[in-house]
Amino acid sequence: MAEPQDRISTGVPGLDRVLRGGYPDGRIMLIEGAPGTGKTTLALHFLVAGAAAGKRALFVSVAQSRPELEMIASSHGLDISGIEVFTPELGAGERTFSVESDEADLVKLMEGVGEVLETSEADIFVFDSLLELRMLASADSVYRRELLMLRRQLRERGCTSMLIDHLEQAEGQRNAEGVVHGVIKLDAVTPPIGVTQRRLTVVKLRGAPFKEGWHDFRIATGGIEVFPRVIPEEAEPADLEERLEPPHEPLARLLGGGLEFGTTTLVSGQSGSGKSTIATLLARAAADRGVPAAMFLFEERPEVLRNRSRGVGLDIVPQEEAGRLNLHHFDPAEVSPGEFANAVLGAVDEGARLVVIDSLSGYFEALPDRRHVMTHMQALLQHLTRREVLVIITLSQHGLLGEPPTTSIDTSFLADSIILLRQYESRAEIRRSIAVLKKRHSEHERNIEQLIIRTGGVEIIPLSEEAEERARYASELSAE
Repeated sequence: MAEPQDRISTGVPGLDRVLRGGYPDGRIMLIEGAPGTGKTTLALHFLVAGAAAGKRALFVSVAQSRPELEMIASSHGLDISGIEVFTPELGAGERTFSVESDEADLVKLMEGVGEVLETSEADIFVFDSLLELRMLASADSVYRRELLMLRRQLRERGCTSMLIDHLEQAEGQRNAEGVVHGVIKLDAVTPPIGVTQRRLTVVKLRGAPFKEGWHDFRIATGGIEVFPRVIPEEAEPADLEERLEPPHEPLARLLGGGLEFGTTTLVSGQSGSGKSTIATLLARAAADRGVPAAMFLFEERPEVLRNRSRGVGLDIVPQEEAGRLNLHHFDPAEVSPGEFANAVLGAVDEGARLVVIDSLSGYFEALPDRRHVMTHMQALLQHLTRREVLVIITLSQHGLLGEPPTTSIDTSFLADSIILLRQYESRAEIRRSIAVLKKRHSEHERNIEQLIIRTGGVEIIPLSEEAEERARYASELSAE
């Protein structure tokens, strides 16, 4: 039998990362979950990947016929022609053994499984499913006896095996968990709005390390994609430049020279105060310096951001075409927190050193289930900053002119720097202001200055100049 540290790919790259390489070679895994959670698809990934690697793959299915398995596989573009499939209802020309519904036929079924295992000389094996064995067994002791016999046969063969069990949360039987080496549980919840949220967890994996906790996954065309949860401590520190200096001297002055890589900056303000514009300005500044940037949008479509930015003198298309700035649009109701986090990490793996999340409030408010999302976000930001990525997040605040701005999301503890934007009334006009409230890593100016966003450009001017303008205007009125 192979050594415990040897691994065989699951056929799903994300799950391989969760299992630190794959299933332990020569061991028995149990995949359990309610109907529709993806157990059979996960098994097909395993067998197809093994067959492609030159291993003899065997699928014994009591739950589904070969045409049903072929239908599932073809829907994901998986080729099962290299897999031996044996089912109780196989037609002419295929190996078959019949099953009725009493205990004698349970024994006959398991004897047939043993014969198939012996003659096929399989390296990897899947049995679908244990539910049928329980239904045929007259007592729990009979079911456990047959299960132990199957385990003995698999261990003698030394093949890496997967047992599938349809298990509802209300069911209490856990016999199989005690006789296998590893257990993976699949779970799915359909919220009132949005797609089904799927996740998995490794309940146990004897003698082998793995990533604990729940990991989001999705089933789409092409099969299963697993998004391992983000663990900040796993980030590899990078030795990079210290600071990004904004192209606008007044903004650089407010920020004490610029923003340090490996930090998080929160740009907060009311709707229309210029949050996305400031975030885009910083992203383009990075791209202009040859520092790859990625923007993740939850409220604006990429084409809207491009047009609006071009209108204020921040054309980002040339940087996009050069590959130094990438836009990613997400619908929060269609993605899980784990999927989003892995998309961000994927962009960083491809070279992005500045990441914009626009906006955090749009992301949170649109999620079908907001529980624990802040924990997910905190882990993602810690991971990014450990890798010396500069993160810019925008946050919308409620409140009109004259009202104290409020938000239901407390994110100030996440940020190393806070840029606060406001709108105010002046001379029958609505104007904008900008101030830096917080900066952990260096000194900064605490002035409140005017932010001007107009056709063709973005400017920051001291409010003292506005006061002088007001005085001149008042003088002109009195002279009249």
